[in-house]
Amino acid sequence: MAKKEIGQNMLLVTSYWGNADTFKMIPLTEDCPYAEVIYDPATTLLVVISKIVKENFQMVPTLDKDGNLVKAKSPKTNGKPFAEQRSRLNTLQEYYLPNAEEQRNFIKMFATNSESYDYEKFIEAGNKSEPSIHKVEKLSLVDENGMPLVK
Repeated sequence: MAKKEIGQNMLLVTSYWGNADTFKMIPLTEDCPYAEVIYDPATTLLVVISKIVKENFQMVPTLDKDGNLVKAKSPKTNGKPFAEQRSRLNTLQEYYLPNAEEQRNFIKMFATNSESYDYEKFIEAGNKSEPSIHKVEKLSLVDENGMPLVK
């Protein structure tokens, strides 16, 4: 069996995500394993959307016979003022690459125009700004005076 070549089957293009300019990668061939790749400048993640379909449960709004949202009878803990129901939906598997060097390697492997397209300006701008993903601080054990406990 011949070894199947991977990569060099996506195109880098300029796009818009949220409220910022960014880049996306779109497939050029049917054998490309990814449906889309998006760089999210707010989180500095490279979001890779595969063609693998998976079934997920998801809460979706409940609609009346006219297609309008059904108002919730009492306040909900998630803050949404409308009724929801759990539905099974087919979604595409997503992968998240947080590391800038891994992002560059992925782009070089799959983008046919990685040498001519300036994707670095988006990655560098994202690395200079404060990402919107917050890491949870590890709290130490403290005594009744708020002083850290040490061995």
